[in-house]
Amino acid sequence: MKDSIEGRRLHALAEEARENGDFLKALEYTDQAALAYQKDNDLLGLSEVQSSRQSTFKHLYRQTEDAVFLVLEKHSAVAAVEIAEHSGIKEALGIPYHNLGKYYFEIKEYKKAAECFKNAVENLETYSSNRHSRSSVIADIKGHQYAAVYHTGDKTALDRALDALEELENAKEDSTYAKNAWLSGAHIRIAEMLAQDNPTLARKHAEKAEEIIEQDKRQVLRKKQLEKLNRSLR
Repeated sequence: MKDSIEGRRLHALAEEARENGDFLKALEYTDQAALAYQKDNDLLGLSEVQSSRQSTFKHLYRQTEDAVFLVLEKHSAVAAVEIAEHSGIKEALGIPYHNLGKYYFEIKEYKKAAECFKNAVENLETYSSNRHSRSSVIADIKGHQYAAVYHTGDKTALDRALDALEELENAKEDSTYAKNAWLSGAHIRIAEMLAQDNPTLARKHAEKAEEIIEQDKRQVLRKKQLEKLNRSLR
C-alpha cells in the first residue's frame, strides 16, 4: 500500500481551509482527497481524511448549533474507524480513535470518549513508526483523555490533565501552528473542566490560552472557541 502524494496534497488543503474557517472548501477538498486516496489504495489516508471531514462538521455544529451536523460528524468518525479496521493496518487506528473520542466528548458521553482516547494513546505508543506517534501528539490526546475522565466525576484526573499539559509544553513539534493549537486547546479544556469547581483557576487557564492565540494569528477557530468560553466565565 503506497502513500498517495495527491491525496496528501488535497488533504493538507482541506485542513488549511477548515482552519481558515472556509468549511465549504474544506469539505470539497476532503472529497477530492478521498477519491485520490482510494485510487492509490492508500486506506490509511482514506481513513484519516474522514477524520478531517468529521472536524469540519464539528466546527459547523459549533457555529450553527444545528444537530444535523452532529449526525454528519458521528458518521464521519465511525467511517474513519471502520476504514482503518478494513485496511488491516493496526497502526491506522490511532487517529480515528482519537477523533471518535472527540465526537463522544462533544455530545458529553465522557466515558466512551475517555475509552476512545485511551485506545488512541495505546495504539500510537505501540506502533511507534506511525507518523503520528510523536510525543506532542500523544500528550495532546492524553489531555483529551483526562479531561473526559474528569467530566465522568473523577476529579483526580485534573492532576493527570496538568501533567499531560506539561508534557505537551516540553514536547518537540516541528509545526508551531499545531503546537499552539494543541496548547491553547489544552488550556481551554482545563478551563472548561474547572468553570464550576474552581472559577479562579479556570480564568487563569483561559488567559494562558488567550496569550497563545494572540501570539499566533492563525488560530482562527481557537479564538472563536475562546470567545465562547470567556462568555461562560463572566
